[in-house]
Amino acid sequence: MDSAAQQALVVWSGIARDVVTVLSLLFAVWSYRRNARAQILNSEAQLQLSALNTLQHYLDLAVAHPDLASPTAGRAIDARYAWFAAQALSTAQTLQALVGRHPNWQRSIEAIVRQHRPYLESGAFVCDDFSPEFVGYLRNRVADLKCADAGE
Repeated sequence: MDSAAQQALVVWSGIARDVVTVLSLLFAVWSYRRNARAQILNSEAQLQLSALNTLQHYLDLAVAHPDLASPTAGRAIDARYAWFAAQALSTAQTLQALVGRHPNWQRSIEAIVRQHRPYLESGAFVCDDFSPEFVGYLRNRVADLKCADAGE
């Protein structure tokens, strides 16, 4: 092989190496982005599943205690109902934190809050037992929200 052919071979092998390097880099970026999207979708699915399990637990309690789940107007806030309402609002808080940005879940959260509005207006609700963000959410939904002292 003559000198010119050897030089051409060296140049073309360098070009081929650079092309393979660029293609490898592009493949790595594509793989990274694909995996990142898959992780986001998996994470979202995990949040949805956790929210569904939380709501299912609340609904199981509601079936076990139908008299507490659907309080009648003017119902006294006794210890049993206060326990159930706290469970309901804890469920709403958890759902708000996990999936509150989804409209379908917002309706579920608002239904729970609406169901226990008399409890929230009674002064038996201990705001300090819940996150400040959730209490702020409740204040936006229930104009007459009254908080009990944490020591009561």
